[in-house]
Amino acid sequence: MLAEQLSPSEIITQDPNNGFPLFGPSRILSISIATLERFHRDFVEMVDKTTRKRIAERLSYEVGLGQATTLSSLYVFPSPVEHLRAGSKLRGLTGYCHENIATLETTPEGKLIRFTGNWTESFETTIFLKASDRNGQGLSDEPVCIALCGILSGYASAVFGEEILVRETACQAMGETSCHFEGRPAAEWGHGDTPSYHNEDNGGTLESNIIKLREKLGIEKNRPSTPFFATTSPVCKAASFKSILDRTDKVAPTDATVLILGESGSGKEVVARRIHAGSKRKQAPFLAINCAALSPDLLESELFGHVRGAFTGAEKNKKGLFVQAGEGTIFLDEIGDMPLLIQGKLLRALQEREVRPVGGLEDIPVKARIVAATNRNLAEMARKGAFRQDLYYRLSVFPITLPSLMERKEDILPLANTALQKRSPGHPGLTPAAEAALLSHTWPGNVRELENWVEHGLILAGENPIDAADLPEAHTATPQATPSQGIDGDLPSLEELTHRYMEKVLDHTHGNKKEAAQILGIGTATLWRHLKKSAIHG
Repeated sequence: MLAEQLSPSEIITQDPNNGFPLFGPSRILSISIATLERFHRDFVEMVDKTTRKRIAERLSYEVGLGQATTLSSLYVFPSPVEHLRAGSKLRGLTGYCHENIATLETTPEGKLIRFTGNWTESFETTIFLKASDRNGQGLSDEPVCIALCGILSGYASAVFGEEILVRETACQAMGETSCHFEGRPAAEWGHGDTPSYHNEDNGGTLESNIIKLREKLGIEKNRPSTPFFATTSPVCKAASFKSILDRTDKVAPTDATVLILGESGSGKEVVARRIHAGSKRKQAPFLAINCAALSPDLLESELFGHVRGAFTGAEKNKKGLFVQAGEGTIFLDEIGDMPLLIQGKLLRALQEREVRPVGGLEDIPVKARIVAATNRNLAEMARKGAFRQDLYYRLSVFPITLPSLMERKEDILPLANTALQKRSPGHPGLTPAAEAALLSHTWPGNVRELENWVEHGLILAGENPIDAADLPEAHTATPQATPSQGIDGDLPSLEELTHRYMEKVLDHTHGNKKEAAQILGIGTATLWRHLKKSAIHG
């Protein structure tokens, strides 16, 4: 997923029980600028400046953490940089401001050095200037975008996995045309005027103080504290999956290239992260990219980088994932959808252990390990010429084939309960009827579909046990194909049959295109193209 592809219709959903708008699992409240202006006026009169600043910094930092973690649960971003830019677009879509990341510097290993940018139409400057006009106090003598600094600090800290602090260097409330900011790792700022994301009175780490703040304010008191982008330990009782994990743990400490095969939603990225966590590279970055989600030109640039002037819009040199990963791991998801031209360049990178940026003249040595995954039959594609045979042999040094969820039925209920407790610790769980419904379903979307249905059940059941009626309708009744839907009826064309099946899956996901694409085993962009084509010819 790229930042530019974020759509309000996908990130803002609706609670099917109460009809409230949701961002991920969180209910959205709409508050007008006029209301915030009145609140600001009372807040200034009732609370001293130091306390106001501390409250704004701490709460806004929490907002930023929540935005980053919610987006990461909805989308897979090809790099931390793209994830950071997605946050900028999110804040524009939700009315905070228009945020632009102008410059960004990272080390070859992906560690943040510094970024700069600007805000326009900041909600904080808007409130300040309206209040200023009302009481005639004039311009501010210091920056006022305290909450935006906190939000971006929290967001960037989650994305880069270390404490990042953002400071406003110029502000529209001081007479500037826009607000400018700069973000760096906290240690790079020194100790002057450090924002109050820490609790100075009680000491402790940033994480522990955020937890204390949650408890003090009653916010998400029971939410487990899990590290961002943490490797998940798979739930496993089925013998077939235990043998897979045994193979995984044996190959992890080596430098062998691994090819993970399995249906969409069967846990390929979980296994890839387990390989990285069990390797000597675990302290280096794990960078994932979806090969089906990007155009060939963009995919080439993301993987290998480009030099300034290589193409229109290439205003500066860009390091690709092979360089950003350093001695870490690159996870190439949906590699079966990689264009043949890029396949040739990937083969050279694997063979020669060097890459050449787009438009560049010099090769750059690379040390990253490759773990690839696909839900397609690469061997068959290679025989038909749809995938390079030499690349296939290079990738399949150590293949791992994951079973579908139906092949590991013993794991269905443990997986459901694990997902349930992860989202709502202490929840009373599933009723016998709900458990029976889970066990009777065929799970075309595998573990990912199971997790989505648990989320659906939680929304409807709330704090009560999840019953069969709280699960998606597809659980409670398996529809029988009518002649017009089946292959024995009107004998539709392959294109028409494909379109009908896509509509069926979209109906099953209640119009969620991201989830539908995952069940279908295709990229979201591919699904959009099919739907657009069908609309044109329909």
